[in-house]
Amino acid sequence: MEPMEPVESIGAAGAVWALATVNGLELARNGRFVQGNVPLKWLPNLADRLLELDGSLAVRLEGSQSEEKSLLRLVIDGTLLLQCQRCLANVRLPVQVNSVLQLISAGEDWPDEELMDDDMDAIDASEVLDIVGLVENEVLLALPLAPRHEQCELPGEFGAAENEYGSTSFLALAALKKH
Repeated sequence: MEPMEPVESIGAAGAVWALATVNGLELARNGRFVQGNVPLKWLPNLADRLLELDGSLAVRLEGSQSEEKSLLRLVIDGTLLLQCQRCLANVRLPVQVNSVLQLISAGEDWPDEELMDDDMDAIDASEVLDIVGLVENEVLLALPLAPRHEQCELPGEFGAAENEYGSTSFLALAALKKH
């Protein structure tokens, strides 16, 4: 899908998000966009996974029409501070979401075959689209189940010696097995 040309902008890039909701159908119908920064503290379902809530995510929601379909492109960019599930240290995880969402009106059939290739997702068309909730859901879907560093030290003693059981971690288990 080609980048959409905005007809009108609501909000300035870098500004804190000013809108809680937007009319998704109007946005798509008129080719408009909204953009701004969503503070991490506004995302309660994401907050329990984060180690720091002081930052924000840059968000842009663009509307368009394509082949009689109402579409929204959601672009999210930012960095989250999570706990590495391997070494338990902090890990900075870049988040970059670029989703195309098809708006489905009440009574309209959901396009199963078009959604099978993961190029596009469908959401209910609504005059009251919760932008912050949409951002939070898309970020949660983009996060790995177990965030971790590319390379990291395992927790415990540095340079722990290996033995016939593989490591010192299994010595206690080996002792129990002998009894």
